[in-house]
Amino acid sequence: MKCRICSSDRTQELKTIEFYQGYPWTIYDCKECGCRFTRYDPAVYNLLHTLPGSRYGDYHQIAGECQLLFSQRDLNGIRNLLGKTSKYRFIIEAVESFKDTNRILEIGCSRGYLTSFFILAGYDAIGADISEEAVQGAEKAFGSHFFQADSDAIKSRSPYDVIYHIGTIGCVEDPLGYTRRMLGMLRPGGVLLFNAPNLDACVLEGQLWLSGAPPPDVVTLYRKGFWTQQFHDSALIEESVEYCDSATAFTLFTQRLLRRRWGNKQPSPIAGGKPTISLAERLFSRVDRDLRRFAALTGIARLAPLQPADFGLFVKMTKK
Repeated sequence: MKCRICSSDRTQELKTIEFYQGYPWTIYDCKECGCRFTRYDPAVYNLLHTLPGSRYGDYHQIAGECQLLFSQRDLNGIRNLLGKTSKYRFIIEAVESFKDTNRILEIGCSRGYLTSFFILAGYDAIGADISEEAVQGAEKAFGSHFFQADSDAIKSRSPYDVIYHIGTIGCVEDPLGYTRRMLGMLRPGGVLLFNAPNLDACVLEGQLWLSGAPPPDVVTLYRKGFWTQQFHDSALIEESVEYCDSATAFTLFTQRLLRRRWGNKQPSPIAGGKPTISLAERLFSRVDRDLRRFAALTGIARLAPLQPADFGLFVKMTKK
């Protein structure tokens, strides 16, 4: 099995896991590039966008809230709403810190809510997504600023000052080729911004994947340093790691101290709904809640070692 990311033969098959019913995916490690990966299925993204009960249902909700604020021309309202989430705050703060920035592209824009902030702020901003359903939803909410990811309009508008994407790099088939194409559409000195799923967040014993980012949606996990290693010749790279809140870090630390092994839960329906939960899983959930409550009351959580957040690998590439 060749590595889907770097084409190396130095891969190791780990195990087949099934987060969603009917979607067993085999997990691999690459000893060459350090990524963990599984196979890619492009059809799943439009499916997830068209199922209101899927994990993508949250995108419908946040898009609806942003649509209302957008119609009221409430830029600060959108900023405050999106700023509650670190990955959106990272993009907004970074873009606003750049001088001479106007032309912006979001790749993997979902239903357009983050792009809507920059449209309302007066930037020449557009969004693109692989899902036709997502693009149609974005256009309906925020106007004709959105395109399918393979549209000729995307490349014809280049070069861009800033291109960004949120978590999308965990979902694409060819991350290196994808990033090269993004850099190719930037002007010299232009900036590519994104966050990536962090393999170092798999901290429990035996943990194979991020429970909050299951395949067939997220299909690649990365480590800090990967982007610098791969792109230092063509861009100035800054990589930073976001860490979990203290209560979560304390819970993970105690689980590791007790040598609790990671185990994939019973598969859930991809359309949404709750999986069957075993008695042991219910007991562990209760213990986790009690630990969080104890840590909050005593302040002991502050003593726990830092733990990387699932999607907290933030990357800034400035094109040379």
